[in-house]
Amino acid sequence: MQSQTPTLRTAEPDLSTQDPEIARLIEAEERRQADKIRLIPSENYVSRAVLEATGSVLTNKYSEGYPGRRYYEGQQNVDPIEEIAIERATSLFGAEHANVGMALPAGGHLTHGWNVSITGKFFRSVQYGVRHDTGTIDYDQVREIARAEKPKLIWAGGTAIPRIIDFEAFAEIAREVGAIFAADVAHIAGLIAGGVHPSPVPVADVVTTTTHKTLRGPRGAMFVSKQEHAGVLDKAVFPGLQGGPHNHTTAAIAVALKEAAQPEFKLYAATSPARSRPRRSIAAASSSTTTPCPSIPASRSIPPGFGWGRRR
Repeated sequence: MQSQTPTLRTAEPDLSTQDPEIARLIEAEERRQADKIRLIPSENYVSRAVLEATGSVLTNKYSEGYPGRRYYEGQQNVDPIEEIAIERATSLFGAEHANVGMALPAGGHLTHGWNVSITGKFFRSVQYGVRHDTGTIDYDQVREIARAEKPKLIWAGGTAIPRIIDFEAFAEIAREVGAIFAADVAHIAGLIAGGVHPSPVPVADVVTTTTHKTLRGPRGAMFVSKQEHAGVLDKAVFPGLQGGPHNHTTAAIAVALKEAAQPEFKLYAATSPARSRPRRSIAAASSSTTTPCPSIPASRSIPPGFGWGRRR
């Protein structure tokens, strides 16, 4: 028996009829992705289920606020979706709380305080680097900088990371100087979820990630944190920065997190590092190999993220 649930816009033309020009370009992009090898670390291939959730009618709904505390009515389906996404994120990464929604030449990221980013203009940042003999982060240098600068926030992570980061070393340094320790795992979140890369969640105060790289979800982001920081972080996201969330993206993130918890994803994650070995070896050091080039990520900031740090 067919479902009697009403469908929106069933009488309206589909994309190929309504806008054949855009439809042809989307089809051409689908062929390009199928035919061409892609070696960009910030890209991945989502599953059909994630794609369906991203293109769902949830894009029609406005949902400022958090589950149970929205500014608009009609959230009886949206609230459970976000709650499921949060539960799956905390379960997958072993975190207490979730909100779903290094120096650059050494492999760091623009958002870690580089001067062309707002994080480098609004906050005063100091970068650390890597050792020339091993290509790994110079933790002695990180400690020296931290002792001298007394930062409120220390970042670990980057965008081109062929070496495994010692998150415990960062946590120890942060405790020594009384700093918040935040780890950006955008490029390795899928490897962490698959159990093939150490997780910073047990030792970091906050862990941030995008969801569209190795986690194989839609273009989005989320963070997990210690419960003691949950209130200030949630308020910083909303109402501090975010307006209405993209509900279709939240749903797709929830789907991706469910997929990442499956045994098949562990096999997928285990094969990912083997596909991206660095072109040349720098030293006999442990490697995460999430970049096709042999540079190491490292980036350290001293910004006041949401009240932490010193303004210029």
